[in-house]
Amino acid sequence: MRLRELALLLAVVGLACLPAPVYLPALADATSPPPKVSQSYRAETVSLANESDTETIVDRHGRTVSISVHQVSHRYSAGEYRAPNETRETLEAAMRNGTARTTAAGARADLRAIARNNTYVHDAYGERQRYYRFSVEENGSLVTARNVTLQRVANTTVERGAYRYENLSPEARETVDRILRNSSDEDFGYRPRVNDAFVDRHPALVEKEGTLHSITVYGHVDDFGFGSALVVGLGVAGVGAVLILVGGVMYAVAWWRE
Repeated sequence: MRLRELALLLAVVGLACLPAPVYLPALADATSPPPKVSQSYRAETVSLANESDTETIVDRHGRTVSISVHQVSHRYSAGEYRAPNETRETLEAAMRNGTARTTAAGARADLRAIARNNTYVHDAYGERQRYYRFSVEENGSLVTARNVTLQRVANTTVERGAYRYENLSPEARETVDRILRNSSDEDFGYRPRVNDAFVDRHPALVEKEGTLHSITVYGHVDDFGFGSALVVGLGVAGVGAVLILVGGVMYAVAWWRE
């Protein structure tokens, strides 16, 4: 092969290598498994017979049956409520006095919606966090609140919010089992992939073979930095640039000799 032809060949190969930082990451994304979520999860065994576990159950999972009054605001509800100020004030008054009334149409609609989705109300930022069983009557005009024990809230949380392992799909059971297997003191939890079954329900309570497990976030992982495919792509592009340079020099030498 003549020197000039070899130089042209090197230049063509080099040009083909230059787009590698673009197509190699795209190819990697198309062929690699789905990414993992940014949290790792661990499971802790809890029991309703244990007072400290009762607090744990309510603190971690009580949101399934209870709402804190601070959530009824423009800041935390993202426009969910029609009259958040009046609604929150009515709930707070009921918690203080046992009953409260409102004539605001927006607040009445908000209170009816809250009662449909929650059994208890509390103030997560109060001096002493107490839970109240509340009810809404007279089309939302009257709110009644009665103080209840933490044990009762925990019981309701488990009764209504705990998943029964045997009722889960095989894929969801596999996700739960992976978390359980990685929940010893020496483990850092299990980090599922974004498409794993049951991931969208965490944190969660799961009852398996008579034992109650509290699955919660154990740690966060930030996937910063260049992906390996991009690094390889940059290397290939670098080789391509060198080939173009060498090919150009060889072509110039061949042209000068001729």
